[in-house]
Amino acid sequence: MNAYQRIANSNLTAVEIAGLCNAICLRPNGRTITSVELDSRQCGNGSLFFALKGEKTDGSAFLSDVDAKQAAAVVVSEEHVAKALSSFSGSVLVVKNVKESLHALAKSYAKRYGQVTNIGVTGSCGKSTTKEAIAKIASVLGPTAKTPGNLNSEYGLPLSMFALDGQTRYGVFEMGIDHVGEMDRMVDMLQPSIALVTNIGLSHVEKMGSPRIIAEQKARIFHSGLQAGFVSEACHYQQVLQKQARMPLIRYALSDIQARDLGLQGWEITYQGIQFRVRSVGRHLLEDVVGAIKVGQYLGADREQIATALEGFEPMDGRSFVHQSKVTIVDDSYNANPDSTTSILNYLSSLSWRGTKKVVLGPMKELGSLSPQAHRKVGMTLAATSFQKAYLYGREMEETARNLRRYGYRGHVVYTKDFEELEHVVHAQTREGDLFLLKASRSVAMERLIPSIRSATDRRRVHYA
Repeated sequence: MNAYQRIANSNLTAVEIAGLCNAICLRPNGRTITSVELDSRQCGNGSLFFALKGEKTDGSAFLSDVDAKQAAAVVVSEEHVAKALSSFSGSVLVVKNVKESLHALAKSYAKRYGQVTNIGVTGSCGKSTTKEAIAKIASVLGPTAKTPGNLNSEYGLPLSMFALDGQTRYGVFEMGIDHVGEMDRMVDMLQPSIALVTNIGLSHVEKMGSPRIIAEQKARIFHSGLQAGFVSEACHYQQVLQKQARMPLIRYALSDIQARDLGLQGWEITYQGIQFRVRSVGRHLLEDVVGAIKVGQYLGADREQIATALEGFEPMDGRSFVHQSKVTIVDDSYNANPDSTTSILNYLSSLSWRGTKKVVLGPMKELGSLSPQAHRKVGMTLAATSFQKAYLYGREMEETARNLRRYGYRGHVVYTKDFEELEHVVHAQTREGDLFLLKASRSVAMERLIPSIRSATDRRRVHYA
């Protein structure tokens, strides 16, 4: 069972859960709830299933499946009560709004553990790396719960919060938003004591409307009950963030440390006279580490504890993670926006490399009317780099491909809208000693190319030299 799915050591029954999430419990039983699930496929013995209504499916359609997996209870809306009672044999918790009841349960659950210092992390990019680095430092100070993977939405956050228990001292949670009002709901659930904003970019501008609105919405993480707020000095919307905050925000910058670039091996960091190495590739990820150091210092970690915690730190898969063997792959495929794409292109361009540098770029999604301009900008950046081959994929990348030569790019260019064709060409042209960058929005799943690239030379995978 995944840590984020469980209700940690709570021994709560359906009746007790009902009291925490404003529900009426029908057919109560004495079974202990062992996990909370939003996906019927993940249910098992003792699960509590929230039958949420999605864009394409309704959770109430899977109540029989959940029953077959011996779930202890389900949460359904009033309109689905009869269906739940006829197709599910366990306890049925009836609510007006299933999503709101999930939020209420997470909020009530977290209040049971008042000893926890909760830390919220948001921003257009860098959330996961910052969260992971903060959690590393916090874990040296005491038992720490954190967002697993990228469960950072108003659905993922409550699941992450169920990892809190009586032993937890720190909770480090991502709070990612893609529409107006979402941050308010997440802040109401978590009520973080400490909050950090990494940066403000164009991610989700299609839904939000403008970068300023994105900044205003993310700034709402700095709520009235906050103890401390942090923001990168590189953030262009500091004034907007500060206006929302009820206290002076603590700034952090690369100048807070000394860093020696080790290329794909990461960075050697000197902090208050003590040295350690992190395996974060690129200056943008290094800045996330600095933010974590600043938060750790606020929590009371000394320089030795910070160095111990971060020694050997590496980002999660898809965040400039390096796969190194006969072919070296920098997998930055988790997400993409103009700022992060420009940053990693420029960084790897400056890197000395004996073999051929190749880049595979997929579309940057959710940019709305700004998409053509953003993809042209990426083309201008790419044209000035040292990448010798560029593989461009997806409808949005046609704008980049169309203008690349006009911007002065002299390398080899392949453009396609067909992923199988992309995979075939990349595989066929892979050579020993190549350096590949994979970059695209999450929905593209560009990491699918990794096995094909690696198999082209038929060598085993090694993470780092």
